[in-house]
Amino acid sequence: MLGIARLHNVPVPNRLTWAAALLLLLIPLSSCSGNDDDSGGSNESPTSSGPSVAVPAGVTLTDPGSSLHLGQPASVVYATGPQKVSVLTVTVRKIVAGSMKKDFKNFVLSPRELKSTPYYVSASVHNAGPGNLGGAKVPLYGFDSTNTYFPASPIVGDLNACQGGPLPKSFAPKATVQTCQVFIVGPGVTLDAVELRPNKSAEPIRWPLAERQKAN
Repeated sequence: MLGIARLHNVPVPNRLTWAAALLLLLIPLSSCSGNDDDSGGSNESPTSSGPSVAVPAGVTLTDPGSSLHLGQPASVVYATGPQKVSVLTVTVRKIVAGSMKKDFKNFVLSPRELKSTPYYVSASVHNAGPGNLGGAKVPLYGFDSTNTYFPASPIVGDLNACQGGPLPKSFAPKATVQTCQVFIVGPGVTLDAVELRPNKSAEPIRWPLAERQKAN
């Protein structure tokens, strides 16, 4: 089974400059007759400013701009709409570099895409409450060596290494899900960190790559 790769230029802002990040949408041919929408039932975006919500007892919000080690959780207020506001606790547990040639062998890729590097980010996501965040996108972003941040690549079809995707259609308070998000960087670029960006105004919370953590 072969697949088709579609490459889009997506303008993405970061702390230093405005830049264009490459978003790779991989669609196997067997999926062409199905639904190609990767939103999981939600096209809403986080609000531009930090929303207000009653923080559940026992939960402490993580300071914006914090740098965490893998396995350390971060709790933030996340809003994807007027009626979808809740405290989300995200723990990035593992960041693994993959291979386009091996992992995407069932997809048709350009020579440049074959030279790119996929990174697989395993994380747990817990809805501490009080809202339901069903169908929302996981607010994790990649941050690369060009000082650009970018969203995970939506994968439509079977990718054994890491599937990606949004939160379950129903994600009520106290629910927890294990997820794997795919971040792809171009030739000569490396992934420096994974960032939690619940809204557009606050400084992100970062999990630097394990190798960089050891070096520091």
